[in-house]
Amino acid sequence: MICIIDYGVGNLFSLKSSLAHLGLDAAVSADPADIRAADRLILPGVGAFGDAMAKLEATGLVPVIKEEAEKKPLLGICLGMQMMNTYFLVAEEAERRGWDGPLLALFEQMKKERYMFTEPVDGHWDGHITRDNVDRFKHPVHVTPGSRLERLTGKQTILGASMHNYRITHPARSLTVAARTDDGTIEALEYGEQMLGVQFHPEADDQNDELFRAIL
Repeated sequence: MICIIDYGVGNLFSLKSSLAHLGLDAAVSADPADIRAADRLILPGVGAFGDAMAKLEATGLVPVIKEEAEKKPLLGICLGMQMMNTYFLVAEEAERRGWDGPLLALFEQMKKERYMFTEPVDGHWDGHITRDNVDRFKHPVHVTPGSRLERLTGKQTILGASMHNYRITHPARSLTVAARTDDGTIEALEYGEQMLGVQFHPEADDQNDELFRAIL
């Protein structure tokens, strides 16, 4: 079973419907027991970055997600990838500073210090992706040679459908860039063999089901 982590952000049931289209069993849940019982995890997300971070922290699920992501595959989609990167950035900064307080508090402190987790980007297709309009959001995504993403997809270039106004400024040291667009925007990050984040929306493209199935 795939658990779509419910922290109050994202079009969760549309994502569940896309998984059902692939014949895959999925549940939308904020229950730690469901997260622990799942074979795979999806961290979705759309909307405001800071608000999503606060909502995820408020659920109390971060330690459970971190623990389970060491044991089973986790896929972060769109804002979910950005949050994955931010978690590692803040955790790395906490280690550097010797910070022993909540990571969310350090995140807020870093924002006050004008740390740039993401930056505005033009031309990345502001709008809402659906299965009916997905083609106009597609663009080439160049996969890093030797990356886990390349092994999963068997491709060096894929067509990804992206819709975002912000992009990651720099990846956490613990993460590896697995794909970029022509303008250098990071489209995929990975952590070992377990965690993969993609900026594009594989669940929206029913003409390319094999891509979504491959990266789950």
